[in-house]
Amino acid sequence: MLRRLFSSQTRVDLLVLLLGRPEERFYVRELARQLKRDISGIKRELDNLEKAGILQSVKAGNLRYYSASPRSPVYSELKAIVDKTRAVPGTVGAALRRVKGIVVAFLYGAKADALATDAGALDLIVVGSPEMPALNQAVADLEQRLGREINLLAFDRAEFVRRREEGDPFLTEVLQGDRVVVAGSDEAL
Repeated sequence: MLRRLFSSQTRVDLLVLLLGRPEERFYVRELARQLKRDISGIKRELDNLEKAGILQSVKAGNLRYYSASPRSPVYSELKAIVDKTRAVPGTVGAALRRVKGIVVAFLYGAKADALATDAGALDLIVVGSPEMPALNQAVADLEQRLGREINLLAFDRAEFVRRREEGDPFLTEVLQGDRVVVAGSDEAL
């Protein structure tokens, strides 16, 4: 959908990354590495988006860092479009990173592209010792923001490890299937 709206796949990828993680700043080589794109194409699109006021940059040392510009008159609309079409994992991850005690969190049962196009419920597993009221509030806020139901399963670390080692059928199926880590690291699994 976004590819049809915008003339460049590189521009789409940059918008998805930068609007999906608005609190973060990235330098050009870092963006090229993450998006697996040529540096010159990344730089050209960054310049275009900055001139349009959608991105902002700041020089620190010999690096220029780029981030989404919340002052842009179209920021909230673009962010909403990206969130609803492509940045579901980024949006979920940003919300969960604010909840203390999460070791790893992942969406399961769908590939990343399906998360964007499927309007159905999201299946989320959280492992760790999060403050449950904060986690439940974050999930409720995400449901409202994304307009989708989120099926949450929370495991403390010991229970998750025990069930995984015992070959729990549900957990085995989930871990062998498609999943997208949204907080923490896949190594924690």
